[in-house]
Amino acid sequence: MKILLITQNFYPELGSAANRITTLFKMLSIHKHDIHVLTTTPAYPKKNLFNNKKFFNDYYLNFSKKKNRVYRLKSRYPKQSKNIPLRILYFTEEFLKLRKYLKKHQTEYEIIYVTTPNIFLAWGTLFFKRKNIKYILEIRDLWPDSVNQIEGMRIQLLMPFLKYLEKKMYLAADKIVINNPSFREHINNITKMNKPIFYLPNGIKKLEIPNSQKHKNFTVIYTGNIGLAQDVNKLISIAKLLNENSIHFIAIIYGPNSDYFKKEVMELPYIRIKDPLPREECLQEIAKAHVSLSILKSSEVFLNVLPGKIIDAICMGTIPATNLGGYTEKIINENHIGIAKKDIKTEILLDEILKLSKQSHQLNYMQNNAINFRNDNFIWENNIKYLNQFFLKEGDIFD
Repeated sequence: MKILLITQNFYPELGSAANRITTLFKMLSIHKHDIHVLTTTPAYPKKNLFNNKKFFNDYYLNFSKKKNRVYRLKSRYPKQSKNIPLRILYFTEEFLKLRKYLKKHQTEYEIIYVTTPNIFLAWGTLFFKRKNIKYILEIRDLWPDSVNQIEGMRIQLLMPFLKYLEKKMYLAADKIVINNPSFREHINNITKMNKPIFYLPNGIKKLEIPNSQKHKNFTVIYTGNIGLAQDVNKLISIAKLLNENSIHFIAIIYGPNSDYFKKEVMELPYIRIKDPLPREECLQEIAKAHVSLSILKSSEVFLNVLPGKIIDAICMGTIPATNLGGYTEKIINENHIGIAKKDIKTEILLDEILKLSKQSHQLNYMQNNAINFRNDNFIWENNIKYLNQFFLKEGDIFD
């Protein structure tokens, strides 16, 4: 089949969003589909980061014929901006350019697969459907609830209208893909119908599984964004407490609050801060650590997600430690692969980490459990087969 993937984030950008869709592009191509991507110019986490050629390290996408199947919407306005008028201009321009592309090309495709966020790409795709094309919506974030929880972006007055658009978006999709099983109930409650929904977690390709040795000294790591959803103050407190207990802590970070984090901890002797790395190098760093942190703000919307950094930790045989609840807390605790308690206090989380640093048997037990859970659940080559079936079959609801 000829499939168009529509996404704001794509290679060589960093983060789980870009990696997820890049992996889908590759995996579906292996299954003999003719895959095209409509995306934006690289700018996450920062546009100037991609002046460095080390991030363009994928031979398959750089030099094969596949690179000619990636179309980028160029914008005059910044993709990452705190200025609300500029962001509105960016989204408006992106929406209009998307509509222009789809008017000209959408009848060439059998499936159009659009992923959120950015929500405007989904609206621009689904609210103007054409017959004889299957439209698949991927939900990675419960918008607008999530944006309503972000400090500085309160939108209560617009929420009734935005919730209406959310419902219309779900109803317009022929099928829905989710990256968190808890989203299924939310979507069905809003639509009042059982849409065909498939749970597709993030994961790891077999070739990415490392054989790295753990650091000699017990090491905790944090990787990725420190933005508006992450609790930077709690993360700073944990870093300082780890330092007081002579525990090595590595932070490979970016995002709007990363400079503040650096300022608060950079002089501490057991803290090591690194610049953003390409995915492969970052995975190696995670694999060498013993514990990986994921700390979000105290909100129902944030505390019940399944962050990519937790999946990356599990896939690397590294123990996740988090203040998340919901599905994340359930899989971590039921499978004995880490530390998870909804809105856990900093001191309690630290005590659990310190216990692991002194109990090598428990540490090895959890690491082995993480590896087994990865092999059963988070291998892309296995999961993509089921996604392919979901594309082909009519009317099925997948668990």
